[in-house]
Amino acid sequence: MNKILPLLLSALCLLPAGARAAEGTREESKALLVVEYGLDSLERRYYRPRFRFDFPVSRHAGLFAEVQYRSLMNGRLQGAIDYWVSGGVMRRLGSGCNLELRLNHFCRHSAARETPYVWNLNELLGRAVLERGGFTLALGAGPFVGGSAGYRSLATVGGQWRGFLVPELSLEAELKLVDFRRLYHEAGFSLALSPNLELFFRNARRYEMAAASFIGARLRSGANHDSFLEALKALVGASPFDDRLKLEVEGEFKMEFFRRPERRIALDVGFEAPILNGDSFFAQFWPWKMLYDIGLDTELRVARSLFVAWRVRYRLDLPVDDDRPFLASLFTGLALRNQPDFDALENVLRYEVAAGYDFKHGVEAEGKLGLQAWQGRA
Repeated sequence: MNKILPLLLSALCLLPAGARAAEGTREESKALLVVEYGLDSLERRYYRPRFRFDFPVSRHAGLFAEVQYRSLMNGRLQGAIDYWVSGGVMRRLGSGCNLELRLNHFCRHSAARETPYVWNLNELLGRAVLERGGFTLALGAGPFVGGSAGYRSLATVGGQWRGFLVPELSLEAELKLVDFRRLYHEAGFSLALSPNLELFFRNARRYEMAAASFIGARLRSGANHDSFLEALKALVGASPFDDRLKLEVEGEFKMEFFRRPERRIALDVGFEAPILNGDSFFAQFWPWKMLYDIGLDTELRVARSLFVAWRVRYRLDLPVDDDRPFLASLFTGLALRNQPDFDALENVLRYEVAAGYDFKHGVEAEGKLGLQAWQGRA
């Protein structure tokens, strides 16, 4: 990767540790999560989480940052991982018209396979976005800045038609014309099952890949009462004095089902991407591995500030750009905590302990302790 990526990562360092998904007003910061999971026409598993954060600087202008990746894996968990890190500024012109200036950094790595070359691009785009009722049209153009050779200019057009024929059906498409000779596309439709859950079908031809079709389910955050999403967060940490690693990017989202004052079922899905050191801190940004955590809690409230939960957790340690086998573990056991969400600043002293059995490593115990040292006034 080239030296433009630190500018985007530095913006993400300003993100809060956790942000509740909400629409809010135009003057409020907003967080959006969109998660897709499914299969492609080559029977590979497809997973795509997207985190977006908007920060207004005035009534008609704001900053935004996005982190997403697209993962394609076969039965041995080998495949390509496309990382996207974006940031930019947005200006509202009124009457459903917005102008954007954005930088999209893209790179492709391989999971559990040796990669001789990391392919990467930087799209510098100016875009106009028009919205009218259920229609959205986006037009953009700009140059490629740095990155792999052979890419100079880019023009894009995209659109969405919500409520096509029936209110639950939407059409969406995007075309990318590179150097006026190569055409890439994503086109498909989605069917809403609820305000936050959709089924989708898409055919896509992406950078340096053959065309493929995708089918699956899409979860979208929202402010309505039907939303299962409880919280999401994105974190970036730096370790400039470490000999091997310099950054770590983390993301997590939590969903709750059947929530009552005395019980709930909670699902949390997270990832970690440790970034290797290059020749210098601002040299290439290559992930060392991808770590996935999936946890499911069935929780009961037994006292005013005491909760007990049966916890199941799956953890996957997946090497990137290295032909090594993946590592995985499955844990089940009991957890005890004094508040439902450990990251929330509800109690001055918060804790969580768990003990149980790991099916690969045997008996296991863990604990977390948090202390609130200072609290500002809103």
